[in-house]
This record gives sequence, C-alpha cells and structure tokens, in this order.
Amino acid sequence: MASPLRRHASPALLATVGLGLAMVCPGAGAQPQASPDQAAALNAVARMMEAQRTYYQKNGAFRATVANIQQDFGITLPASFNYAVRTTTEAAYSYVIPAQSPKVGQLNAYVGVAFLTPTQNPRITTIICMNLQPGQIRPSDPQLVLGSLVANPTGRIVQCGDASVEVTASIVNE
Repeated sequence: MASPLRRHASPALLATVGLGLAMVCPGAGAQPQASPDQAAALNAVARMMEAQRTYYQKNGAFRATVANIQQDFGITLPASFNYAVRTTTEAAYSYVIPAQSPKVGQLNAYVGVAFLTPTQNPRITTIICMNLQPGQIRPSDPQLVLGSLVANPTGRIVQCGDASVEVTASIVNE
C-alpha cells in the first residue's frame, strides 16, 4: 500500500528528489554526486513540504509540528539533520539543518515552502531552496513575489531568499 505522500505526491516534486542528487548552483557548475546524508536531507525536506501541501488540501490548514508530519505521512528523518516547521495562515516552511557532527561543515541546509497563492481556488505553489554555504545556518525564507514590490527579473511567483539557491524542478503549482 502506498503511503499518503506517495499516493498524492506530484510527479514534478518527486522528480525534485531525484534531480537534487545532482544539484546545480548558479556560477558553481554541477556539484559532484551528493553525499548520502545530503541526499537524505533533500528527500526529507521534499517529503515534509509535500506532506504540508497534501494536508492543506484535505484539511484547510498546515501541520505545525514535525512530529505530526512524520506520523501522518510515515516520514523517516535522518539523524544527521535537525528539523523545524513554521506555519502561517498562508504558508508552511520546513527547515532541514545539519546537526552537530563531524560532517556539519560539509552539509548544506534546506528550506521548503508551500505557499497559498492569491486569486486561486486555492492554488499552492512550492519551492525548495538550499543554502550556498554549508553548516548550521538556517536558510533565508523564500519569498512569494507579488506585484513589483520585490525585484523580480525572472518573473517567477516564488524565489529563494538571500544566500540560497532553488533546487532544480522544486516549483510545483496546482
């Protein structure tokens, strides 16, 4: 039997996890094959974000704790990272940050967000961002870009915060 996440996960988001193993950073070129720990962290943030999207579709609210997300969706989170969730009425942020370990300086943190986008019924847009610098630095929150209040040369509705880069194919609109 498929888990609730796999049953409702969008193909584009699940592709994110596969593509994330060979992440590309602007100006840095392709990185070598991601470490198993880094790949597990990307999988964790993708599943947490997808869980938030799925939960909102069914319940009209986001889950506010990591433990509830894990329980509801059967997500196993690697011990090499710390996890946090922050929710608002319009977004759910999932943070995956390296735990203190000998590898901490080699691992990058992630933030995944599920945004409710205005003027839709409701439409949810997601993005995953990876810190450019490894270590225990919480990634800047991605932004929902509306109107011209924020510089937006790409014209995209979501963008990563400072010092982070979008994980390839992580934007899912529905």
